[in-house]
Amino acid sequence: MHAFSLSGIAFKVLIVSSLSLSQAWSIDLDASCNTPGTWVIPDDPDLFPVKHSSVLSGAEDMDFILLGEQHDLAPHHRWQTQMLSALLAQKDHIAIGLEMLPRASQPTLDSWVNGELTLKEFLSQSNWYDLWRFDIELYAPILNFARDNQVPLYALNISKELISEVSANGWHANSAKTDLDISEPAPASARYRAALTEVFHQHEGSDDKQLDYFIEAQLTWDRAFAERLVKAKKDTSRVVVGILGSGHLTYGYGVKHQLNSIDDFNILTWIPTASGKPCTSLDLKDQDGNLIADAIFITPKISMESKKHKLGVFLIDSDNGIVVGDVLENSIAAQSGLQTNDIIFEVAGQAVSTSAELIALIQNQTAGYWLPIRIKRNDQPLDLIAKIPPNNH
Repeated sequence: MHAFSLSGIAFKVLIVSSLSLSQAWSIDLDASCNTPGTWVIPDDPDLFPVKHSSVLSGAEDMDFILLGEQHDLAPHHRWQTQMLSALLAQKDHIAIGLEMLPRASQPTLDSWVNGELTLKEFLSQSNWYDLWRFDIELYAPILNFARDNQVPLYALNISKELISEVSANGWHANSAKTDLDISEPAPASARYRAALTEVFHQHEGSDDKQLDYFIEAQLTWDRAFAERLVKAKKDTSRVVVGILGSGHLTYGYGVKHQLNSIDDFNILTWIPTASGKPCTSLDLKDQDGNLIADAIFITPKISMESKKHKLGVFLIDSDNGIVVGDVLENSIAAQSGLQTNDIIFEVAGQAVSTSAELIALIQNQTAGYWLPIRIKRNDQPLDLIAKIPPNNH
């Protein structure tokens, strides 16, 4: 969880709710199918495992292929890279759209593909850890694939300021949308609205106006992604592969719905999930018969090595440094003794001034390592130890 000094309460609320939406719709990792490396077709009544060749044969003549993910899971990104390689071999030319970065980062993506940047320069120029926060190692295979094969990368996202404004005041009160050339989103389907309403009430309360604004903000995201995918298609005349959180894809409610409102496109949605329980435990269709995806890839069970360490604290960048907000119960932060309003200024002997720097240091720590943290509490320096759990915990 994180906050930004430029953001108000509305943006913080939206981020929490958006992440919860993805979690609500992501397939339970303990309730998935049994055979890693195979696929399941949701409208197959027998749910027999299917091989790659069968799924890829259905990708002919597609305009868009949307690949889902749970952002922090390395097996999902390895699968995405595998699919990109297979699709490039099948079609010779593809383009890739990335949810991870906003449109303003497009020049940096272009420079990366052109071989003009080191990874360190890319991280700095894209403001990766400020804008996305998930470990770059998760996405490095995709970035390197694009660079090695000269595949165009398109930044799909929009600024935090825009989403914050829509969340606080609604679409029609938003002053920045015309500058970004985003058209008004197609209305949410009844099922999508119901799902978003449930998420909103779980976290934010029951204010009808704020509910409407929350839904409009989610639609703005979906619309922005869809329109950038269409731009990539028009620019390149290639099949465009979208790399997106599964919450924007499942049941066709989000990005696919917005794409279909723009034109009559041929679209496939593929999402990953981990092996575990029988496929019948998945919500493969909604009550209207919409499929959760066109195909589901089964990854190995998720191990602790697949997840990066998380401090478990709400961080606020301020003029005074990195301020600790809420501390999650039983988190690494709580066990270290961090408290609300502490100011973190040094980690592992390195000075830190932004939450992005702190996150990068935490994620790169070895499992089982004890991490020294220096803070100020009531203007007094204090040394704490954050104990990074071993992988078998």
